[in-house]
Amino acid sequence: MSGAAVEILGVGLHCPLGKGFANACDAYFANGRNFTKSHKGPIGVDGMPMTLSCAIPFEDMRDFELRLQKLFAGATDDLMAAEAFGPVPLRIVAPRWLVGHQIGKRLSLWIGDTYPHLFSDVEILIDGETLALYEIVRGANEISTGQFPALVVGAIDSFMDAELLDILAMNNCLYSRQTPHGLIPGEAAVLLLIGNTDDGGNHRPVGVLKSVFTGFETEKPSSPKGVVGRGLAKPLRQAFETFVPDRFLADLNGERWRSEDLGFALSGALIPEPLVQDFEAPLGNTGDCGAANGMVMASFALASNTRLASDAGEQDGLPSDKSAPMRSIVSTSHPDGPRCVAVIESYRKKD
Repeated sequence: MSGAAVEILGVGLHCPLGKGFANACDAYFANGRNFTKSHKGPIGVDGMPMTLSCAIPFEDMRDFELRLQKLFAGATDDLMAAEAFGPVPLRIVAPRWLVGHQIGKRLSLWIGDTYPHLFSDVEILIDGETLALYEIVRGANEISTGQFPALVVGAIDSFMDAELLDILAMNNCLYSRQTPHGLIPGEAAVLLLIGNTDDGGNHRPVGVLKSVFTGFETEKPSSPKGVVGRGLAKPLRQAFETFVPDRFLADLNGERWRSEDLGFALSGALIPEPLVQDFEAPLGNTGDCGAANGMVMASFALASNTRLASDAGEQDGLPSDKSAPMRSIVSTSHPDGPRCVAVIESYRKKD
């Protein structure tokens, strides 16, 4: 990334922990969850109702296309700072199947028609071929060279479709009595506004993406022939060698391969003992949000929390510097191979 002036100016979030960045973060820091047994939804392979983590109750909205619109609308309503810039480009990452489906094409048209005052053009990108955190870096570089004054990078995904849930259940991907190492399906829409603060505007940044370290895993989680984790080991080690964080967030979601992936990577990284013993796993609160996982974690890393600030100082036996940014390292792994470790600083709220 070039220049510290290109910062994150706003967060729009709609996830199972709440509609809105502030509400969701309050629930997260309170260790809240929204896991429910949906007795009116699909039945799992064990004959029991599936455990779901919904932003919108499953039985309240069976129309999947409308659900995506409601998720996006919730995140957009939360992104008030975007209105100050006028229409800016939107790049939103979605699951591969959705991008190539008519639902994805109609979603793009719906966003453009519904929010012409916010978005000058809409580009939906395939999760796995890129990651939303990569797109923040790309967008920041374009802003720093004067191509745009600002842009919005986002991600959206939902598992709340009966057919999709059935497919995941038949492939033993979902948590159940018979599959203790499965994920709890969730959903989310996340939007981050990035822009240049050198223009003298009144846009107080939420934080900044300091750096991104990338890797690629060649082993397939479904049929590994060797050790899973080499692709994550290098970027995780580089991040901790370069930065000293206050928080460490990892994308553990109940799947066995993610535990193996992170466990191998941790063995080669010099991570402070307190962070290894007490790292955060946000997907354990939200459920797995698919293509939006990385952005959900980034949102929580951008949150300012007084308790965490105090704990960070106590780890070193020193008083916490309330004026310094809260620095987080966020580790994400994609089933198709990409690995991304992001360093994010959140600017603490003034007392």
